[in-house]
Amino acid sequence: MTDNIMSVLSIVIMLSIFYKNRKLLKELTKFQLLGAASCYLFAILVTFVFVFYGGNWVAGQFSNTIFNSIIFIAVILIVLYPTVSILNKLLHKITNGILPKDKKEVGSIGSLSKNLVNCDGLIFSLY
Repeated sequence: MTDNIMSVLSIVIMLSIFYKNRKLLKELTKFQLLGAASCYLFAILVTFVFVFYGGNWVAGQFSNTIFNSIIFIAVILIVLYPTVSILNKLLHKITNGILPKDKKEVGSIGSLSKNLVNCDGLIFSLY
């Protein structure tokens, strides 16, 4: 039952994202849409393979459940960072800069340090 609810919820979320970005999608040619869709599918496939098989293998080496979960989350983060970076570069090249919408690099050191500075300022202003 939970699987069905999650599947329907995923489809609804995808449709709402497409609807919200319909103007942006109309700017793309059919070849660009096909290329972007294939890049997303390939990124999902690669991430799934590395997280499912690699993450389970690495996490299975430890008997402690908490440490096992921490290692599995670390594997997910380690796999997602290069996958998203490569996906963003491919989308930028295929769509001539239309996608990804946000030009900030995901997880770059500059944006990370800027966010930490902003976070520190917020924390200090709360005290």
